[in-house]
Amino acid sequence: MPTADDRELFDEVRELLAATVEDVSVEEVALDCDLKDDLGVDSLALLELVAAIEDRWQVQVPMDEAARLSTVREIVDHLSSVVPAPAGGAA
Repeated sequence: MPTADDRELFDEVRELLAATVEDVSVEEVALDCDLKDDLGVDSLALLELVAAIEDRWQVQVPMDEAARLSTVREIVDHLSSVVPAPAGGAA
C-alpha cells in the first residue's frame, strides 16, 4: 500500500513526465504505465526525464540504474529509496 510520501512522489513524477515527455498528459500517467510502451518515452526523453528527476530531488541517477527504470512504479520506488523523507517537524 503506497504511503502518503509515495503518493506525493507519484504525483510529482506524473507532473514531471507530462512536462518532459511530448504528448503525455498527467491524466494518462498511471503507476503501472510502462514508460516506453504506454507513454512513448524514447531514449532521449528518458535522458531528459532523468535530468529533471536529478534536478527536482537533487539526487544522482546513474545511467545504468536509469536504464532499468521501465515503469512509473519503478521510478517512484527508486525515488522513495533515495530521497530523504520529509522530517516530521524536526529541524
